[in-house]
Amino acid sequence: MATIYTNRKDGKIVSFKFKVFLGKEASGKHIVKCKTWFPDREMTEKKLRALAEKEAILFEHEAAAQYEEEQKRFNPSEITFADFVEQVWLPSKINMDEVRTTTIVFHKSMLKIILPYFQGKQLKNITDKDITKYLDYLRKDYCSAKKKPLAPKSVRHHYCTLNLIFSYAVKLDYIEKNPLAKVDTPKLVKHKVNALSKAETQIFIQEIQKLPLWLKTMYNLLLTTGIRRGECFGLQWQDVDFINRLIRIKRSVTYTSMSGIIVGLPKTQAGLREIPLTDGMINLLQEYKSKENAAATAFVFHSETSPFDPHHPDFATDHLKKFMKKIGLPDMSPHDLRHTCASLLLQSGADIKSVQDILGHADASTTLNFYVKSDMANMRTATANAFNW
Repeated sequence: MATIYTNRKDGKIVSFKFKVFLGKEASGKHIVKCKTWFPDREMTEKKLRALAEKEAILFEHEAAAQYEEEQKRFNPSEITFADFVEQVWLPSKINMDEVRTTTIVFHKSMLKIILPYFQGKQLKNITDKDITKYLDYLRKDYCSAKKKPLAPKSVRHHYCTLNLIFSYAVKLDYIEKNPLAKVDTPKLVKHKVNALSKAETQIFIQEIQKLPLWLKTMYNLLLTTGIRRGECFGLQWQDVDFINRLIRIKRSVTYTSMSGIIVGLPKTQAGLREIPLTDGMINLLQEYKSKENAAATAFVFHSETSPFDPHHPDFATDHLKKFMKKIGLPDMSPHDLRHTCASLLLQSGADIKSVQDILGHADASTTLNFYVKSDMANMRTATANAFNW
């Protein structure tokens, strides 16, 4: 039973302290829970003690139940999947200062679906069959808020998030094996990379001359530098080096429904880079800056309310799609202008390493596999040159 101590003031009982012994830690240290209870009304000392004994018994039961629950949650052999994720994995691997905000938002969006599915299931009891059933559930039964099934890429994202969680559980000895080791990584459907041809690019350049100066500058910059949409809107005037004729990519702007517009670092470490500018691009930026009369820390493409806030990144996608339809060119996104830049650079004889550095790819294989659009004329020329004996 709990030990009861009496606290007095001026000879009268003002409170009671309850102390409960719950066991010992591995080090031998006693595990003790304490509570101070204050009577809510005046009564005789005898009645006060009788009531305190009842309160002490209640506290003892509550403390024992709470301790038992804590032991289950943090005991590797008893912890549930949800408790491991929320109490161990998220604080240790995700909710950290060095983790990008977009990464945190990304994983938490996955967990909105993952945690309810595995609710109440012990971490150690989740098998490869459970993971396979979950992936099948995502493909066949789950519907998003827009009443659409998850795309193969999204299913793969769920697989990768689960793999991170269980790999960390293995590392900390919560489980012996990662159940995903026996589950094949979901395959992705390879989509054809969209890029404008040289003829289409010329039409695009002609048509954007008719746009307002800031839009003309934005589209020229996306096309001639291959920067990502978020990197474009993350540019500040201090990043434009007119003397050395280049831009420095130091930040990126993203948007999520949970966090709104976020200014952070580029996608990868390789994303921190310098990119040369053409003479035409320099002239366009100088003309635009002279009209903006902007401070060094102002965003080049800023919001309508403040030069020190970036423009919403979704604007570029929405506007470009409408613009391409209006001028009769294929449906394109800002990222397709990035593809176009890479293709034109390589067709003009640029080496892979230079294109890799311009695009900010950590691996040259990404440049080769996803951003290079082969052309029949180029393939024919290459074959003729190689075998023209």
